[in-house]
Amino acid sequence: MAGRPGRVWLAAGLAAVVCGALALALFARPSPAPVAGPPGERLLAASRGLDTVDIQAAFDPVGRTVDVDQTLTLQNRTGVTQRLAVLRTYANAMRSEDDSPAATDELHDLCYPEGFSPGGLTFRSARLQMAGGSEQGATYAFGDDAHTVLRVTLPGDWLPGETLILRLRYTLAVPRAAYRFGETDGIWALGNAFAIPSPYVDGAYLDDAYGSIGDPFVSECRNYTVAVTAPEGYAVAGTGVSTTEAAAEGAVITRFAAPAVRDFALCISRETRSAQTAQNGVLLTVYARAADDARTLLRYAAQALACYDARYGAYPYQTLTLCEADFPLGGMEYPALTLIGSAKIKAGGETLEQLVAHEVAHQWWYAAVGSDPVRQAWQDEALAQFSLLDYWETRYGRDARDSLQYALVDTAMRLTIPQGVTPGSPLDYFGDLTEYGIVVYNRGAAALCALDLAMNGGLDGFLASYYDTYAFALTTRADFETLLARYTGEDWSPLLSDYLDTYVDS
Repeated sequence: MAGRPGRVWLAAGLAAVVCGALALALFARPSPAPVAGPPGERLLAASRGLDTVDIQAAFDPVGRTVDVDQTLTLQNRTGVTQRLAVLRTYANAMRSEDDSPAATDELHDLCYPEGFSPGGLTFRSARLQMAGGSEQGATYAFGDDAHTVLRVTLPGDWLPGETLILRLRYTLAVPRAAYRFGETDGIWALGNAFAIPSPYVDGAYLDDAYGSIGDPFVSECRNYTVAVTAPEGYAVAGTGVSTTEAAAEGAVITRFAAPAVRDFALCISRETRSAQTAQNGVLLTVYARAADDARTLLRYAAQALACYDARYGAYPYQTLTLCEADFPLGGMEYPALTLIGSAKIKAGGETLEQLVAHEVAHQWWYAAVGSDPVRQAWQDEALAQFSLLDYWETRYGRDARDSLQYALVDTAMRLTIPQGVTPGSPLDYFGDLTEYGIVVYNRGAAALCALDLAMNGGLDGFLASYYDTYAFALTTRADFETLLARYTGEDWSPLLSDYLDTYVDS
């Protein structure tokens, strides 16, 4: 009998706990999912009057294809009458082993672990409508052996300021490749996959080869709207703000709105975990195979975003997405989207944190402030590497920054590099990726470190001005040097030439 009161009190206590839990369940509101804020006035202003690209894409993982209907509304902004419209179809570089940038001796086994796998782009139709005219079939031909330069012959003069509409229907065949464009282990990277207009520079359309070294892509900002239909269960990540809706027969449509972006890329996966947060109106999302990795990447990206916001100016877009992908390049930047290599994620630690900081910096130096990575690759890569030093100081202090600068930058100045290769060299001067990384990333950053020292630590202020002046534009080295002289009242071109153009004999 002595034990019964205890049981009564225990039962009463349990009842109270259960009732309390039910009350919490009934009245507590779940935390809302993080969302992207509205576009800022700067982004809205930049998007006004831009050319538009609409893409309707159907992803078929079984057939390894993406069917694309793409409509481009393009204004002649060249200042001269044109009889050609030129687009780049970079996916076609993956058609053959001879042309693939992933099939070099340096990359082949890493990118094609199961042997070479072709991919590319096959046109189903092309139609054209000139200003004041009716739609008609378009006459086109490829201007290079790799079929990455698409030349559309116009039926009449395309006058300055006039608009034409180009409607393309094509199928992307996705290779089994660990690369920007390819699939391995269920992760589909669609980088530099969709047709994109070629910039007109110094009297000609750019037609640079898609080589294996660097990021040989020059592009201007446009407004993209994209709809991707995929089977249920696939996460479709891409450039811009996305929404999803159910489609017929177990499919899902993911829609993207991406104003004022240089390109549009996708990363589609099934067996990944995601993590999200919102920071100053920016929706950050990460997709990785492991939940812990997704959270780690999210933390690093949020820290980098906050650092660069404070130092250079507010992040320009509404979203930033990081996706794990299998490829040997470490990381690859696209507007509001970054691919992070699985090997770097597996390595973790400082290696991964530094990679994420570098790649997030490219949202300022590439995505927002554009440049020519074929002829002046330092102008985005060295700036991203200098930004990494800024990030490291913000996170870990000045001594840590100095140590990292010594390891990356100062050491690079002491290494032996083949004569004639400098940070200001074009991509085709470089013999391999290691040489390119040492010279462009780290010796290029040495120029910026020397400039910062000469400016008594004032380079961040200039970079904020550079970002403010040239966001959403394509810049040249001359633009950089001219603004720097105007900002400081001094001519720094001799110092920059010493570092960027002068061979250092170690």
